[in-house]
Amino acid sequence: MLAVGPAQTSPPSEAVTPGDQIGISTGTVWLHPAEGARYLRLAREGGISWVREDFAWSAIEPQRGRFDWRRTDSLMRTTASLGMNVLALASGSPAWASGHADSDKYPPRRAEDYAAFVRAVARRYGVGGTFWRSHPRLPKRPLAAIEIWNEPWHAYFWRPAPDPVAYARLVRVAATAIKSIHPEVSVLASGDIFQLEANGADNGQDWLRPLLAADPRLWRSGLVSGWSIHTYCQRLTPWDTAAPQRVRFDRVELTRSLSLAAKANLPIWITELGWNTSLARADSVSEDLQAQYEYAALNRVANDWAGFVKHTFVYTLDAPSREQDYNLVRPDGSLRPAWSAVKMFIGSAG
Repeated sequence: MLAVGPAQTSPPSEAVTPGDQIGISTGTVWLHPAEGARYLRLAREGGISWVREDFAWSAIEPQRGRFDWRRTDSLMRTTASLGMNVLALASGSPAWASGHADSDKYPPRRAEDYAAFVRAVARRYGVGGTFWRSHPRLPKRPLAAIEIWNEPWHAYFWRPAPDPVAYARLVRVAATAIKSIHPEVSVLASGDIFQLEANGADNGQDWLRPLLAADPRLWRSGLVSGWSIHTYCQRLTPWDTAAPQRVRFDRVELTRSLSLAAKANLPIWITELGWNTSLARADSVSEDLQAQYEYAALNRVANDWAGFVKHTFVYTLDAPSREQDYNLVRPDGSLRPAWSAVKMFIGSAG
């Protein structure tokens, strides 16, 4: 079932430990703590030790200077107990920061406000942070990484339209704030190739080229630890070579080549990977193909790109009430074959 694409015979350029390299991008932080812990435990039992979770600014700091850490505290207690590393996705402006009460998808008016937020996240959950000092008996599993915004190249997440220059400034200010107190925390910037128009149609413009040009010294400064990219390719297989590369799974290589040319040689983190099985969508695949493609994608990353892809996060393992299109969990709560495929890959490669 899982033989998709050409056979790969050359070994990776460096050793890969799949349980350490593969993660799940999910949203258990929004669930009841017991339910969220159940999905995280399922992932850990499947051999996964990384999780990417929402650290939503709009939810954590709904009023300036007043923080509600209840959801993320619960998450960090669970992941620490399970021995899991956390990549915090710091996104979504509160109304006081963006000036827009209708949506948290607008960027902040002042990058410094966002920087203060991510600094507070690092101060609480980084090495020796206030959270760990208040839980002395909890196994210490400090926050591993912070991702600066979700898909800023997409007008849905950066309203009203993507702005590489503004995003570069946000990254610089935020990364400086994080690294000034916790240099061990990895900071990720969005390194995807394309950007989208407001209506969701691909306008053919690159995101990464103007981003690299916006602040060339930033990407060589050591403030940014890696590029975050999403490798969705609709119904295409992970081995497709017929479609334009910018829409294929291997556009990872375009990010790599552009960043190398700009002397911005940063590791790549694939922070979302997946195929959707929604019958309501024209770009969906069957459950069996979802399993085949996700196994093949992980195999390709491990064999072809191990030298520069540091971590890969499958999207998603979550409550069926929250997410269905890409979920490895069916609406009835049973597990789709893709979850078995992910576990099988980890087991076979380990």
